[in-house]
Amino acid sequence: MRILSQRLMLAAVFLLGLPALAGPRECLHLVYVTNRDRPPLADYENRVHRMMVDVQDFYRTEMARNGHGPKTFRLDLGVDGKANVHLVTLDWDFDPHRKFTPGELRPAIAETLSRKGIDIEQEYLVVFENAYWKDGDTWTYDVVYTGSGNPVKGATWVADHEWLDPRNLDPKRKERINDRGHRMAIGQFNVKMIGGVAHELGHGLGLPHNRETEAESKRLGKALMGAGNYTYRQERLGSKPHGSFLTPAHAFILSLHPLFSGRVPGGFAIPPVFPEELAFTTEGGRLMVSGRVAPVGEVAGVVLYHDALPTGTNKDYDAFSYLAEMKPDGAFRATLPLLDGQECALHVKVYFKNGMHRKFSFTQGQDGGLERLRTGYLKEQARHAFEVKDAARLRTVIKELETADPASVKAARLFLGLTEQWEGFCAPVEVAAAEQAIGLSSCRWSAASVGWHVPSFNGVLDPDGKWFQPLASAKGKCPQGLYAHAPSSYAYALGGKWKSFESRMALHRGHQGSVVFVVKGDGRELFRSSLLRLADGEADVRVNVSGIQTLELVTEPGPDGKDGDWGIWIAPSLLRH
Repeated sequence: MRILSQRLMLAAVFLLGLPALAGPRECLHLVYVTNRDRPPLADYENRVHRMMVDVQDFYRTEMARNGHGPKTFRLDLGVDGKANVHLVTLDWDFDPHRKFTPGELRPAIAETLSRKGIDIEQEYLVVFENAYWKDGDTWTYDVVYTGSGNPVKGATWVADHEWLDPRNLDPKRKERINDRGHRMAIGQFNVKMIGGVAHELGHGLGLPHNRETEAESKRLGKALMGAGNYTYRQERLGSKPHGSFLTPAHAFILSLHPLFSGRVPGGFAIPPVFPEELAFTTEGGRLMVSGRVAPVGEVAGVVLYHDALPTGTNKDYDAFSYLAEMKPDGAFRATLPLLDGQECALHVKVYFKNGMHRKFSFTQGQDGGLERLRTGYLKEQARHAFEVKDAARLRTVIKELETADPASVKAARLFLGLTEQWEGFCAPVEVAAAEQAIGLSSCRWSAASVGWHVPSFNGVLDPDGKWFQPLASAKGKCPQGLYAHAPSSYAYALGGKWKSFESRMALHRGHQGSVVFVVKGDGRELFRSSLLRLADGEADVRVNVSGIQTLELVTEPGPDGKDGDWGIWIAPSLLRH
């Protein structure tokens, strides 16, 4: 009986978001930010709770409609069953001309939540900002209304108003509001603003924009991640038969997210898979895309986006999304309507069981022809061959590009040159014992990732191979080093054969970010720098690595976010003494 009760409680926790002990990435945390001279708006805790329960129910209903069962995100609830809303009070007075930006708010949020044992770098947040103010009869705010994230972490930034409450999604309510110059009924105001919470939360969970097909529009309304933030729950007002919905592709993506799957994966690595044998054909006004994902072990599925170009102000709001059919051996196939007379971007995203993904992008010409798609596939092959350091495959691709797209040969040859250098490297554990020192920028890493562009030794490489520039700090060029835009990580196998690690650290010349440099040995932190900016010049580090099997060089973004965080490890070296 006790075991059954425990299982029922666990089911209730997952489906309903009931209170329970939660570890990292097991629930969605809610934050309320206000200035020191502005008390929180009336009933903010209960209103935020009701808004998020309503959004939670929307996602649950849409996941079930798409065949994934009643899955939804779990809220961080107190023992009373109400959402915990963490109040963060800023140490400055409200100024209507001072924009609320994530970079400015994040340090205060991190400090407040850390006192409660919550590390925002391992969690998912929705931040409500008390930023509305009234100018005459017009309500306005200056907030970066946005969301971004993935299965590792995510944050959603929205504005609060005292009239925001799902209870106001009622056609009987006649009050009107002038919201930033747009006059509307209180019900439509809640449609738009709570819809904005649901939409930006989608971004915070890793969803891009997309739009509904004509058939979906007639049957279901607007895709949430398109214009669905303006139609959320509008069916409750009685003016339209349909509100917003999740597309099958986006429901599939969410099914892999820890908040929806109920499983926190052991890691968030992105395996170096590639869509082999990718083929494009057309028939009857439709584009058929087929291929085989290899290796298939950690692959969960393939999603395609068909997006009309130029991107312009509409960005990817008009991208149609499709969930490909995939067989156990990794073979997949999808059929997409051709977008007549339009140049299109085609994005093929391979999703993994841990919720992470890889994206491969191609362009289709206005005539609907396949030549540019096929040439794009050759260029993707060159990029992948460089990533896995396969010189033989690069040489084969170069021969094909010489005929199919001569303009792309230069980039492929740059990839080949760097790959041939890599072939002459070995891991530190393999260096001859007689060698008393070795530069890590001349060694093979076992794993590497950077926050912008691609992992690079002795320079910065454009991901498309258009250029390769030397590393440089404020003091000048750095012939040896590692490009480490935060967040980044370079891991090396030492095998316990080295005694010391030393390096200089700096920001790359021309970039005004802020970075923390960290050295880890076998997962244990050995060194952490102070926050470095370009004006600080270069700093030094030397640590004992005796007995260390795996050395990891890490950079972390400063409190102002990761923009401009071009960290560099200058002449990182291992020594026998």
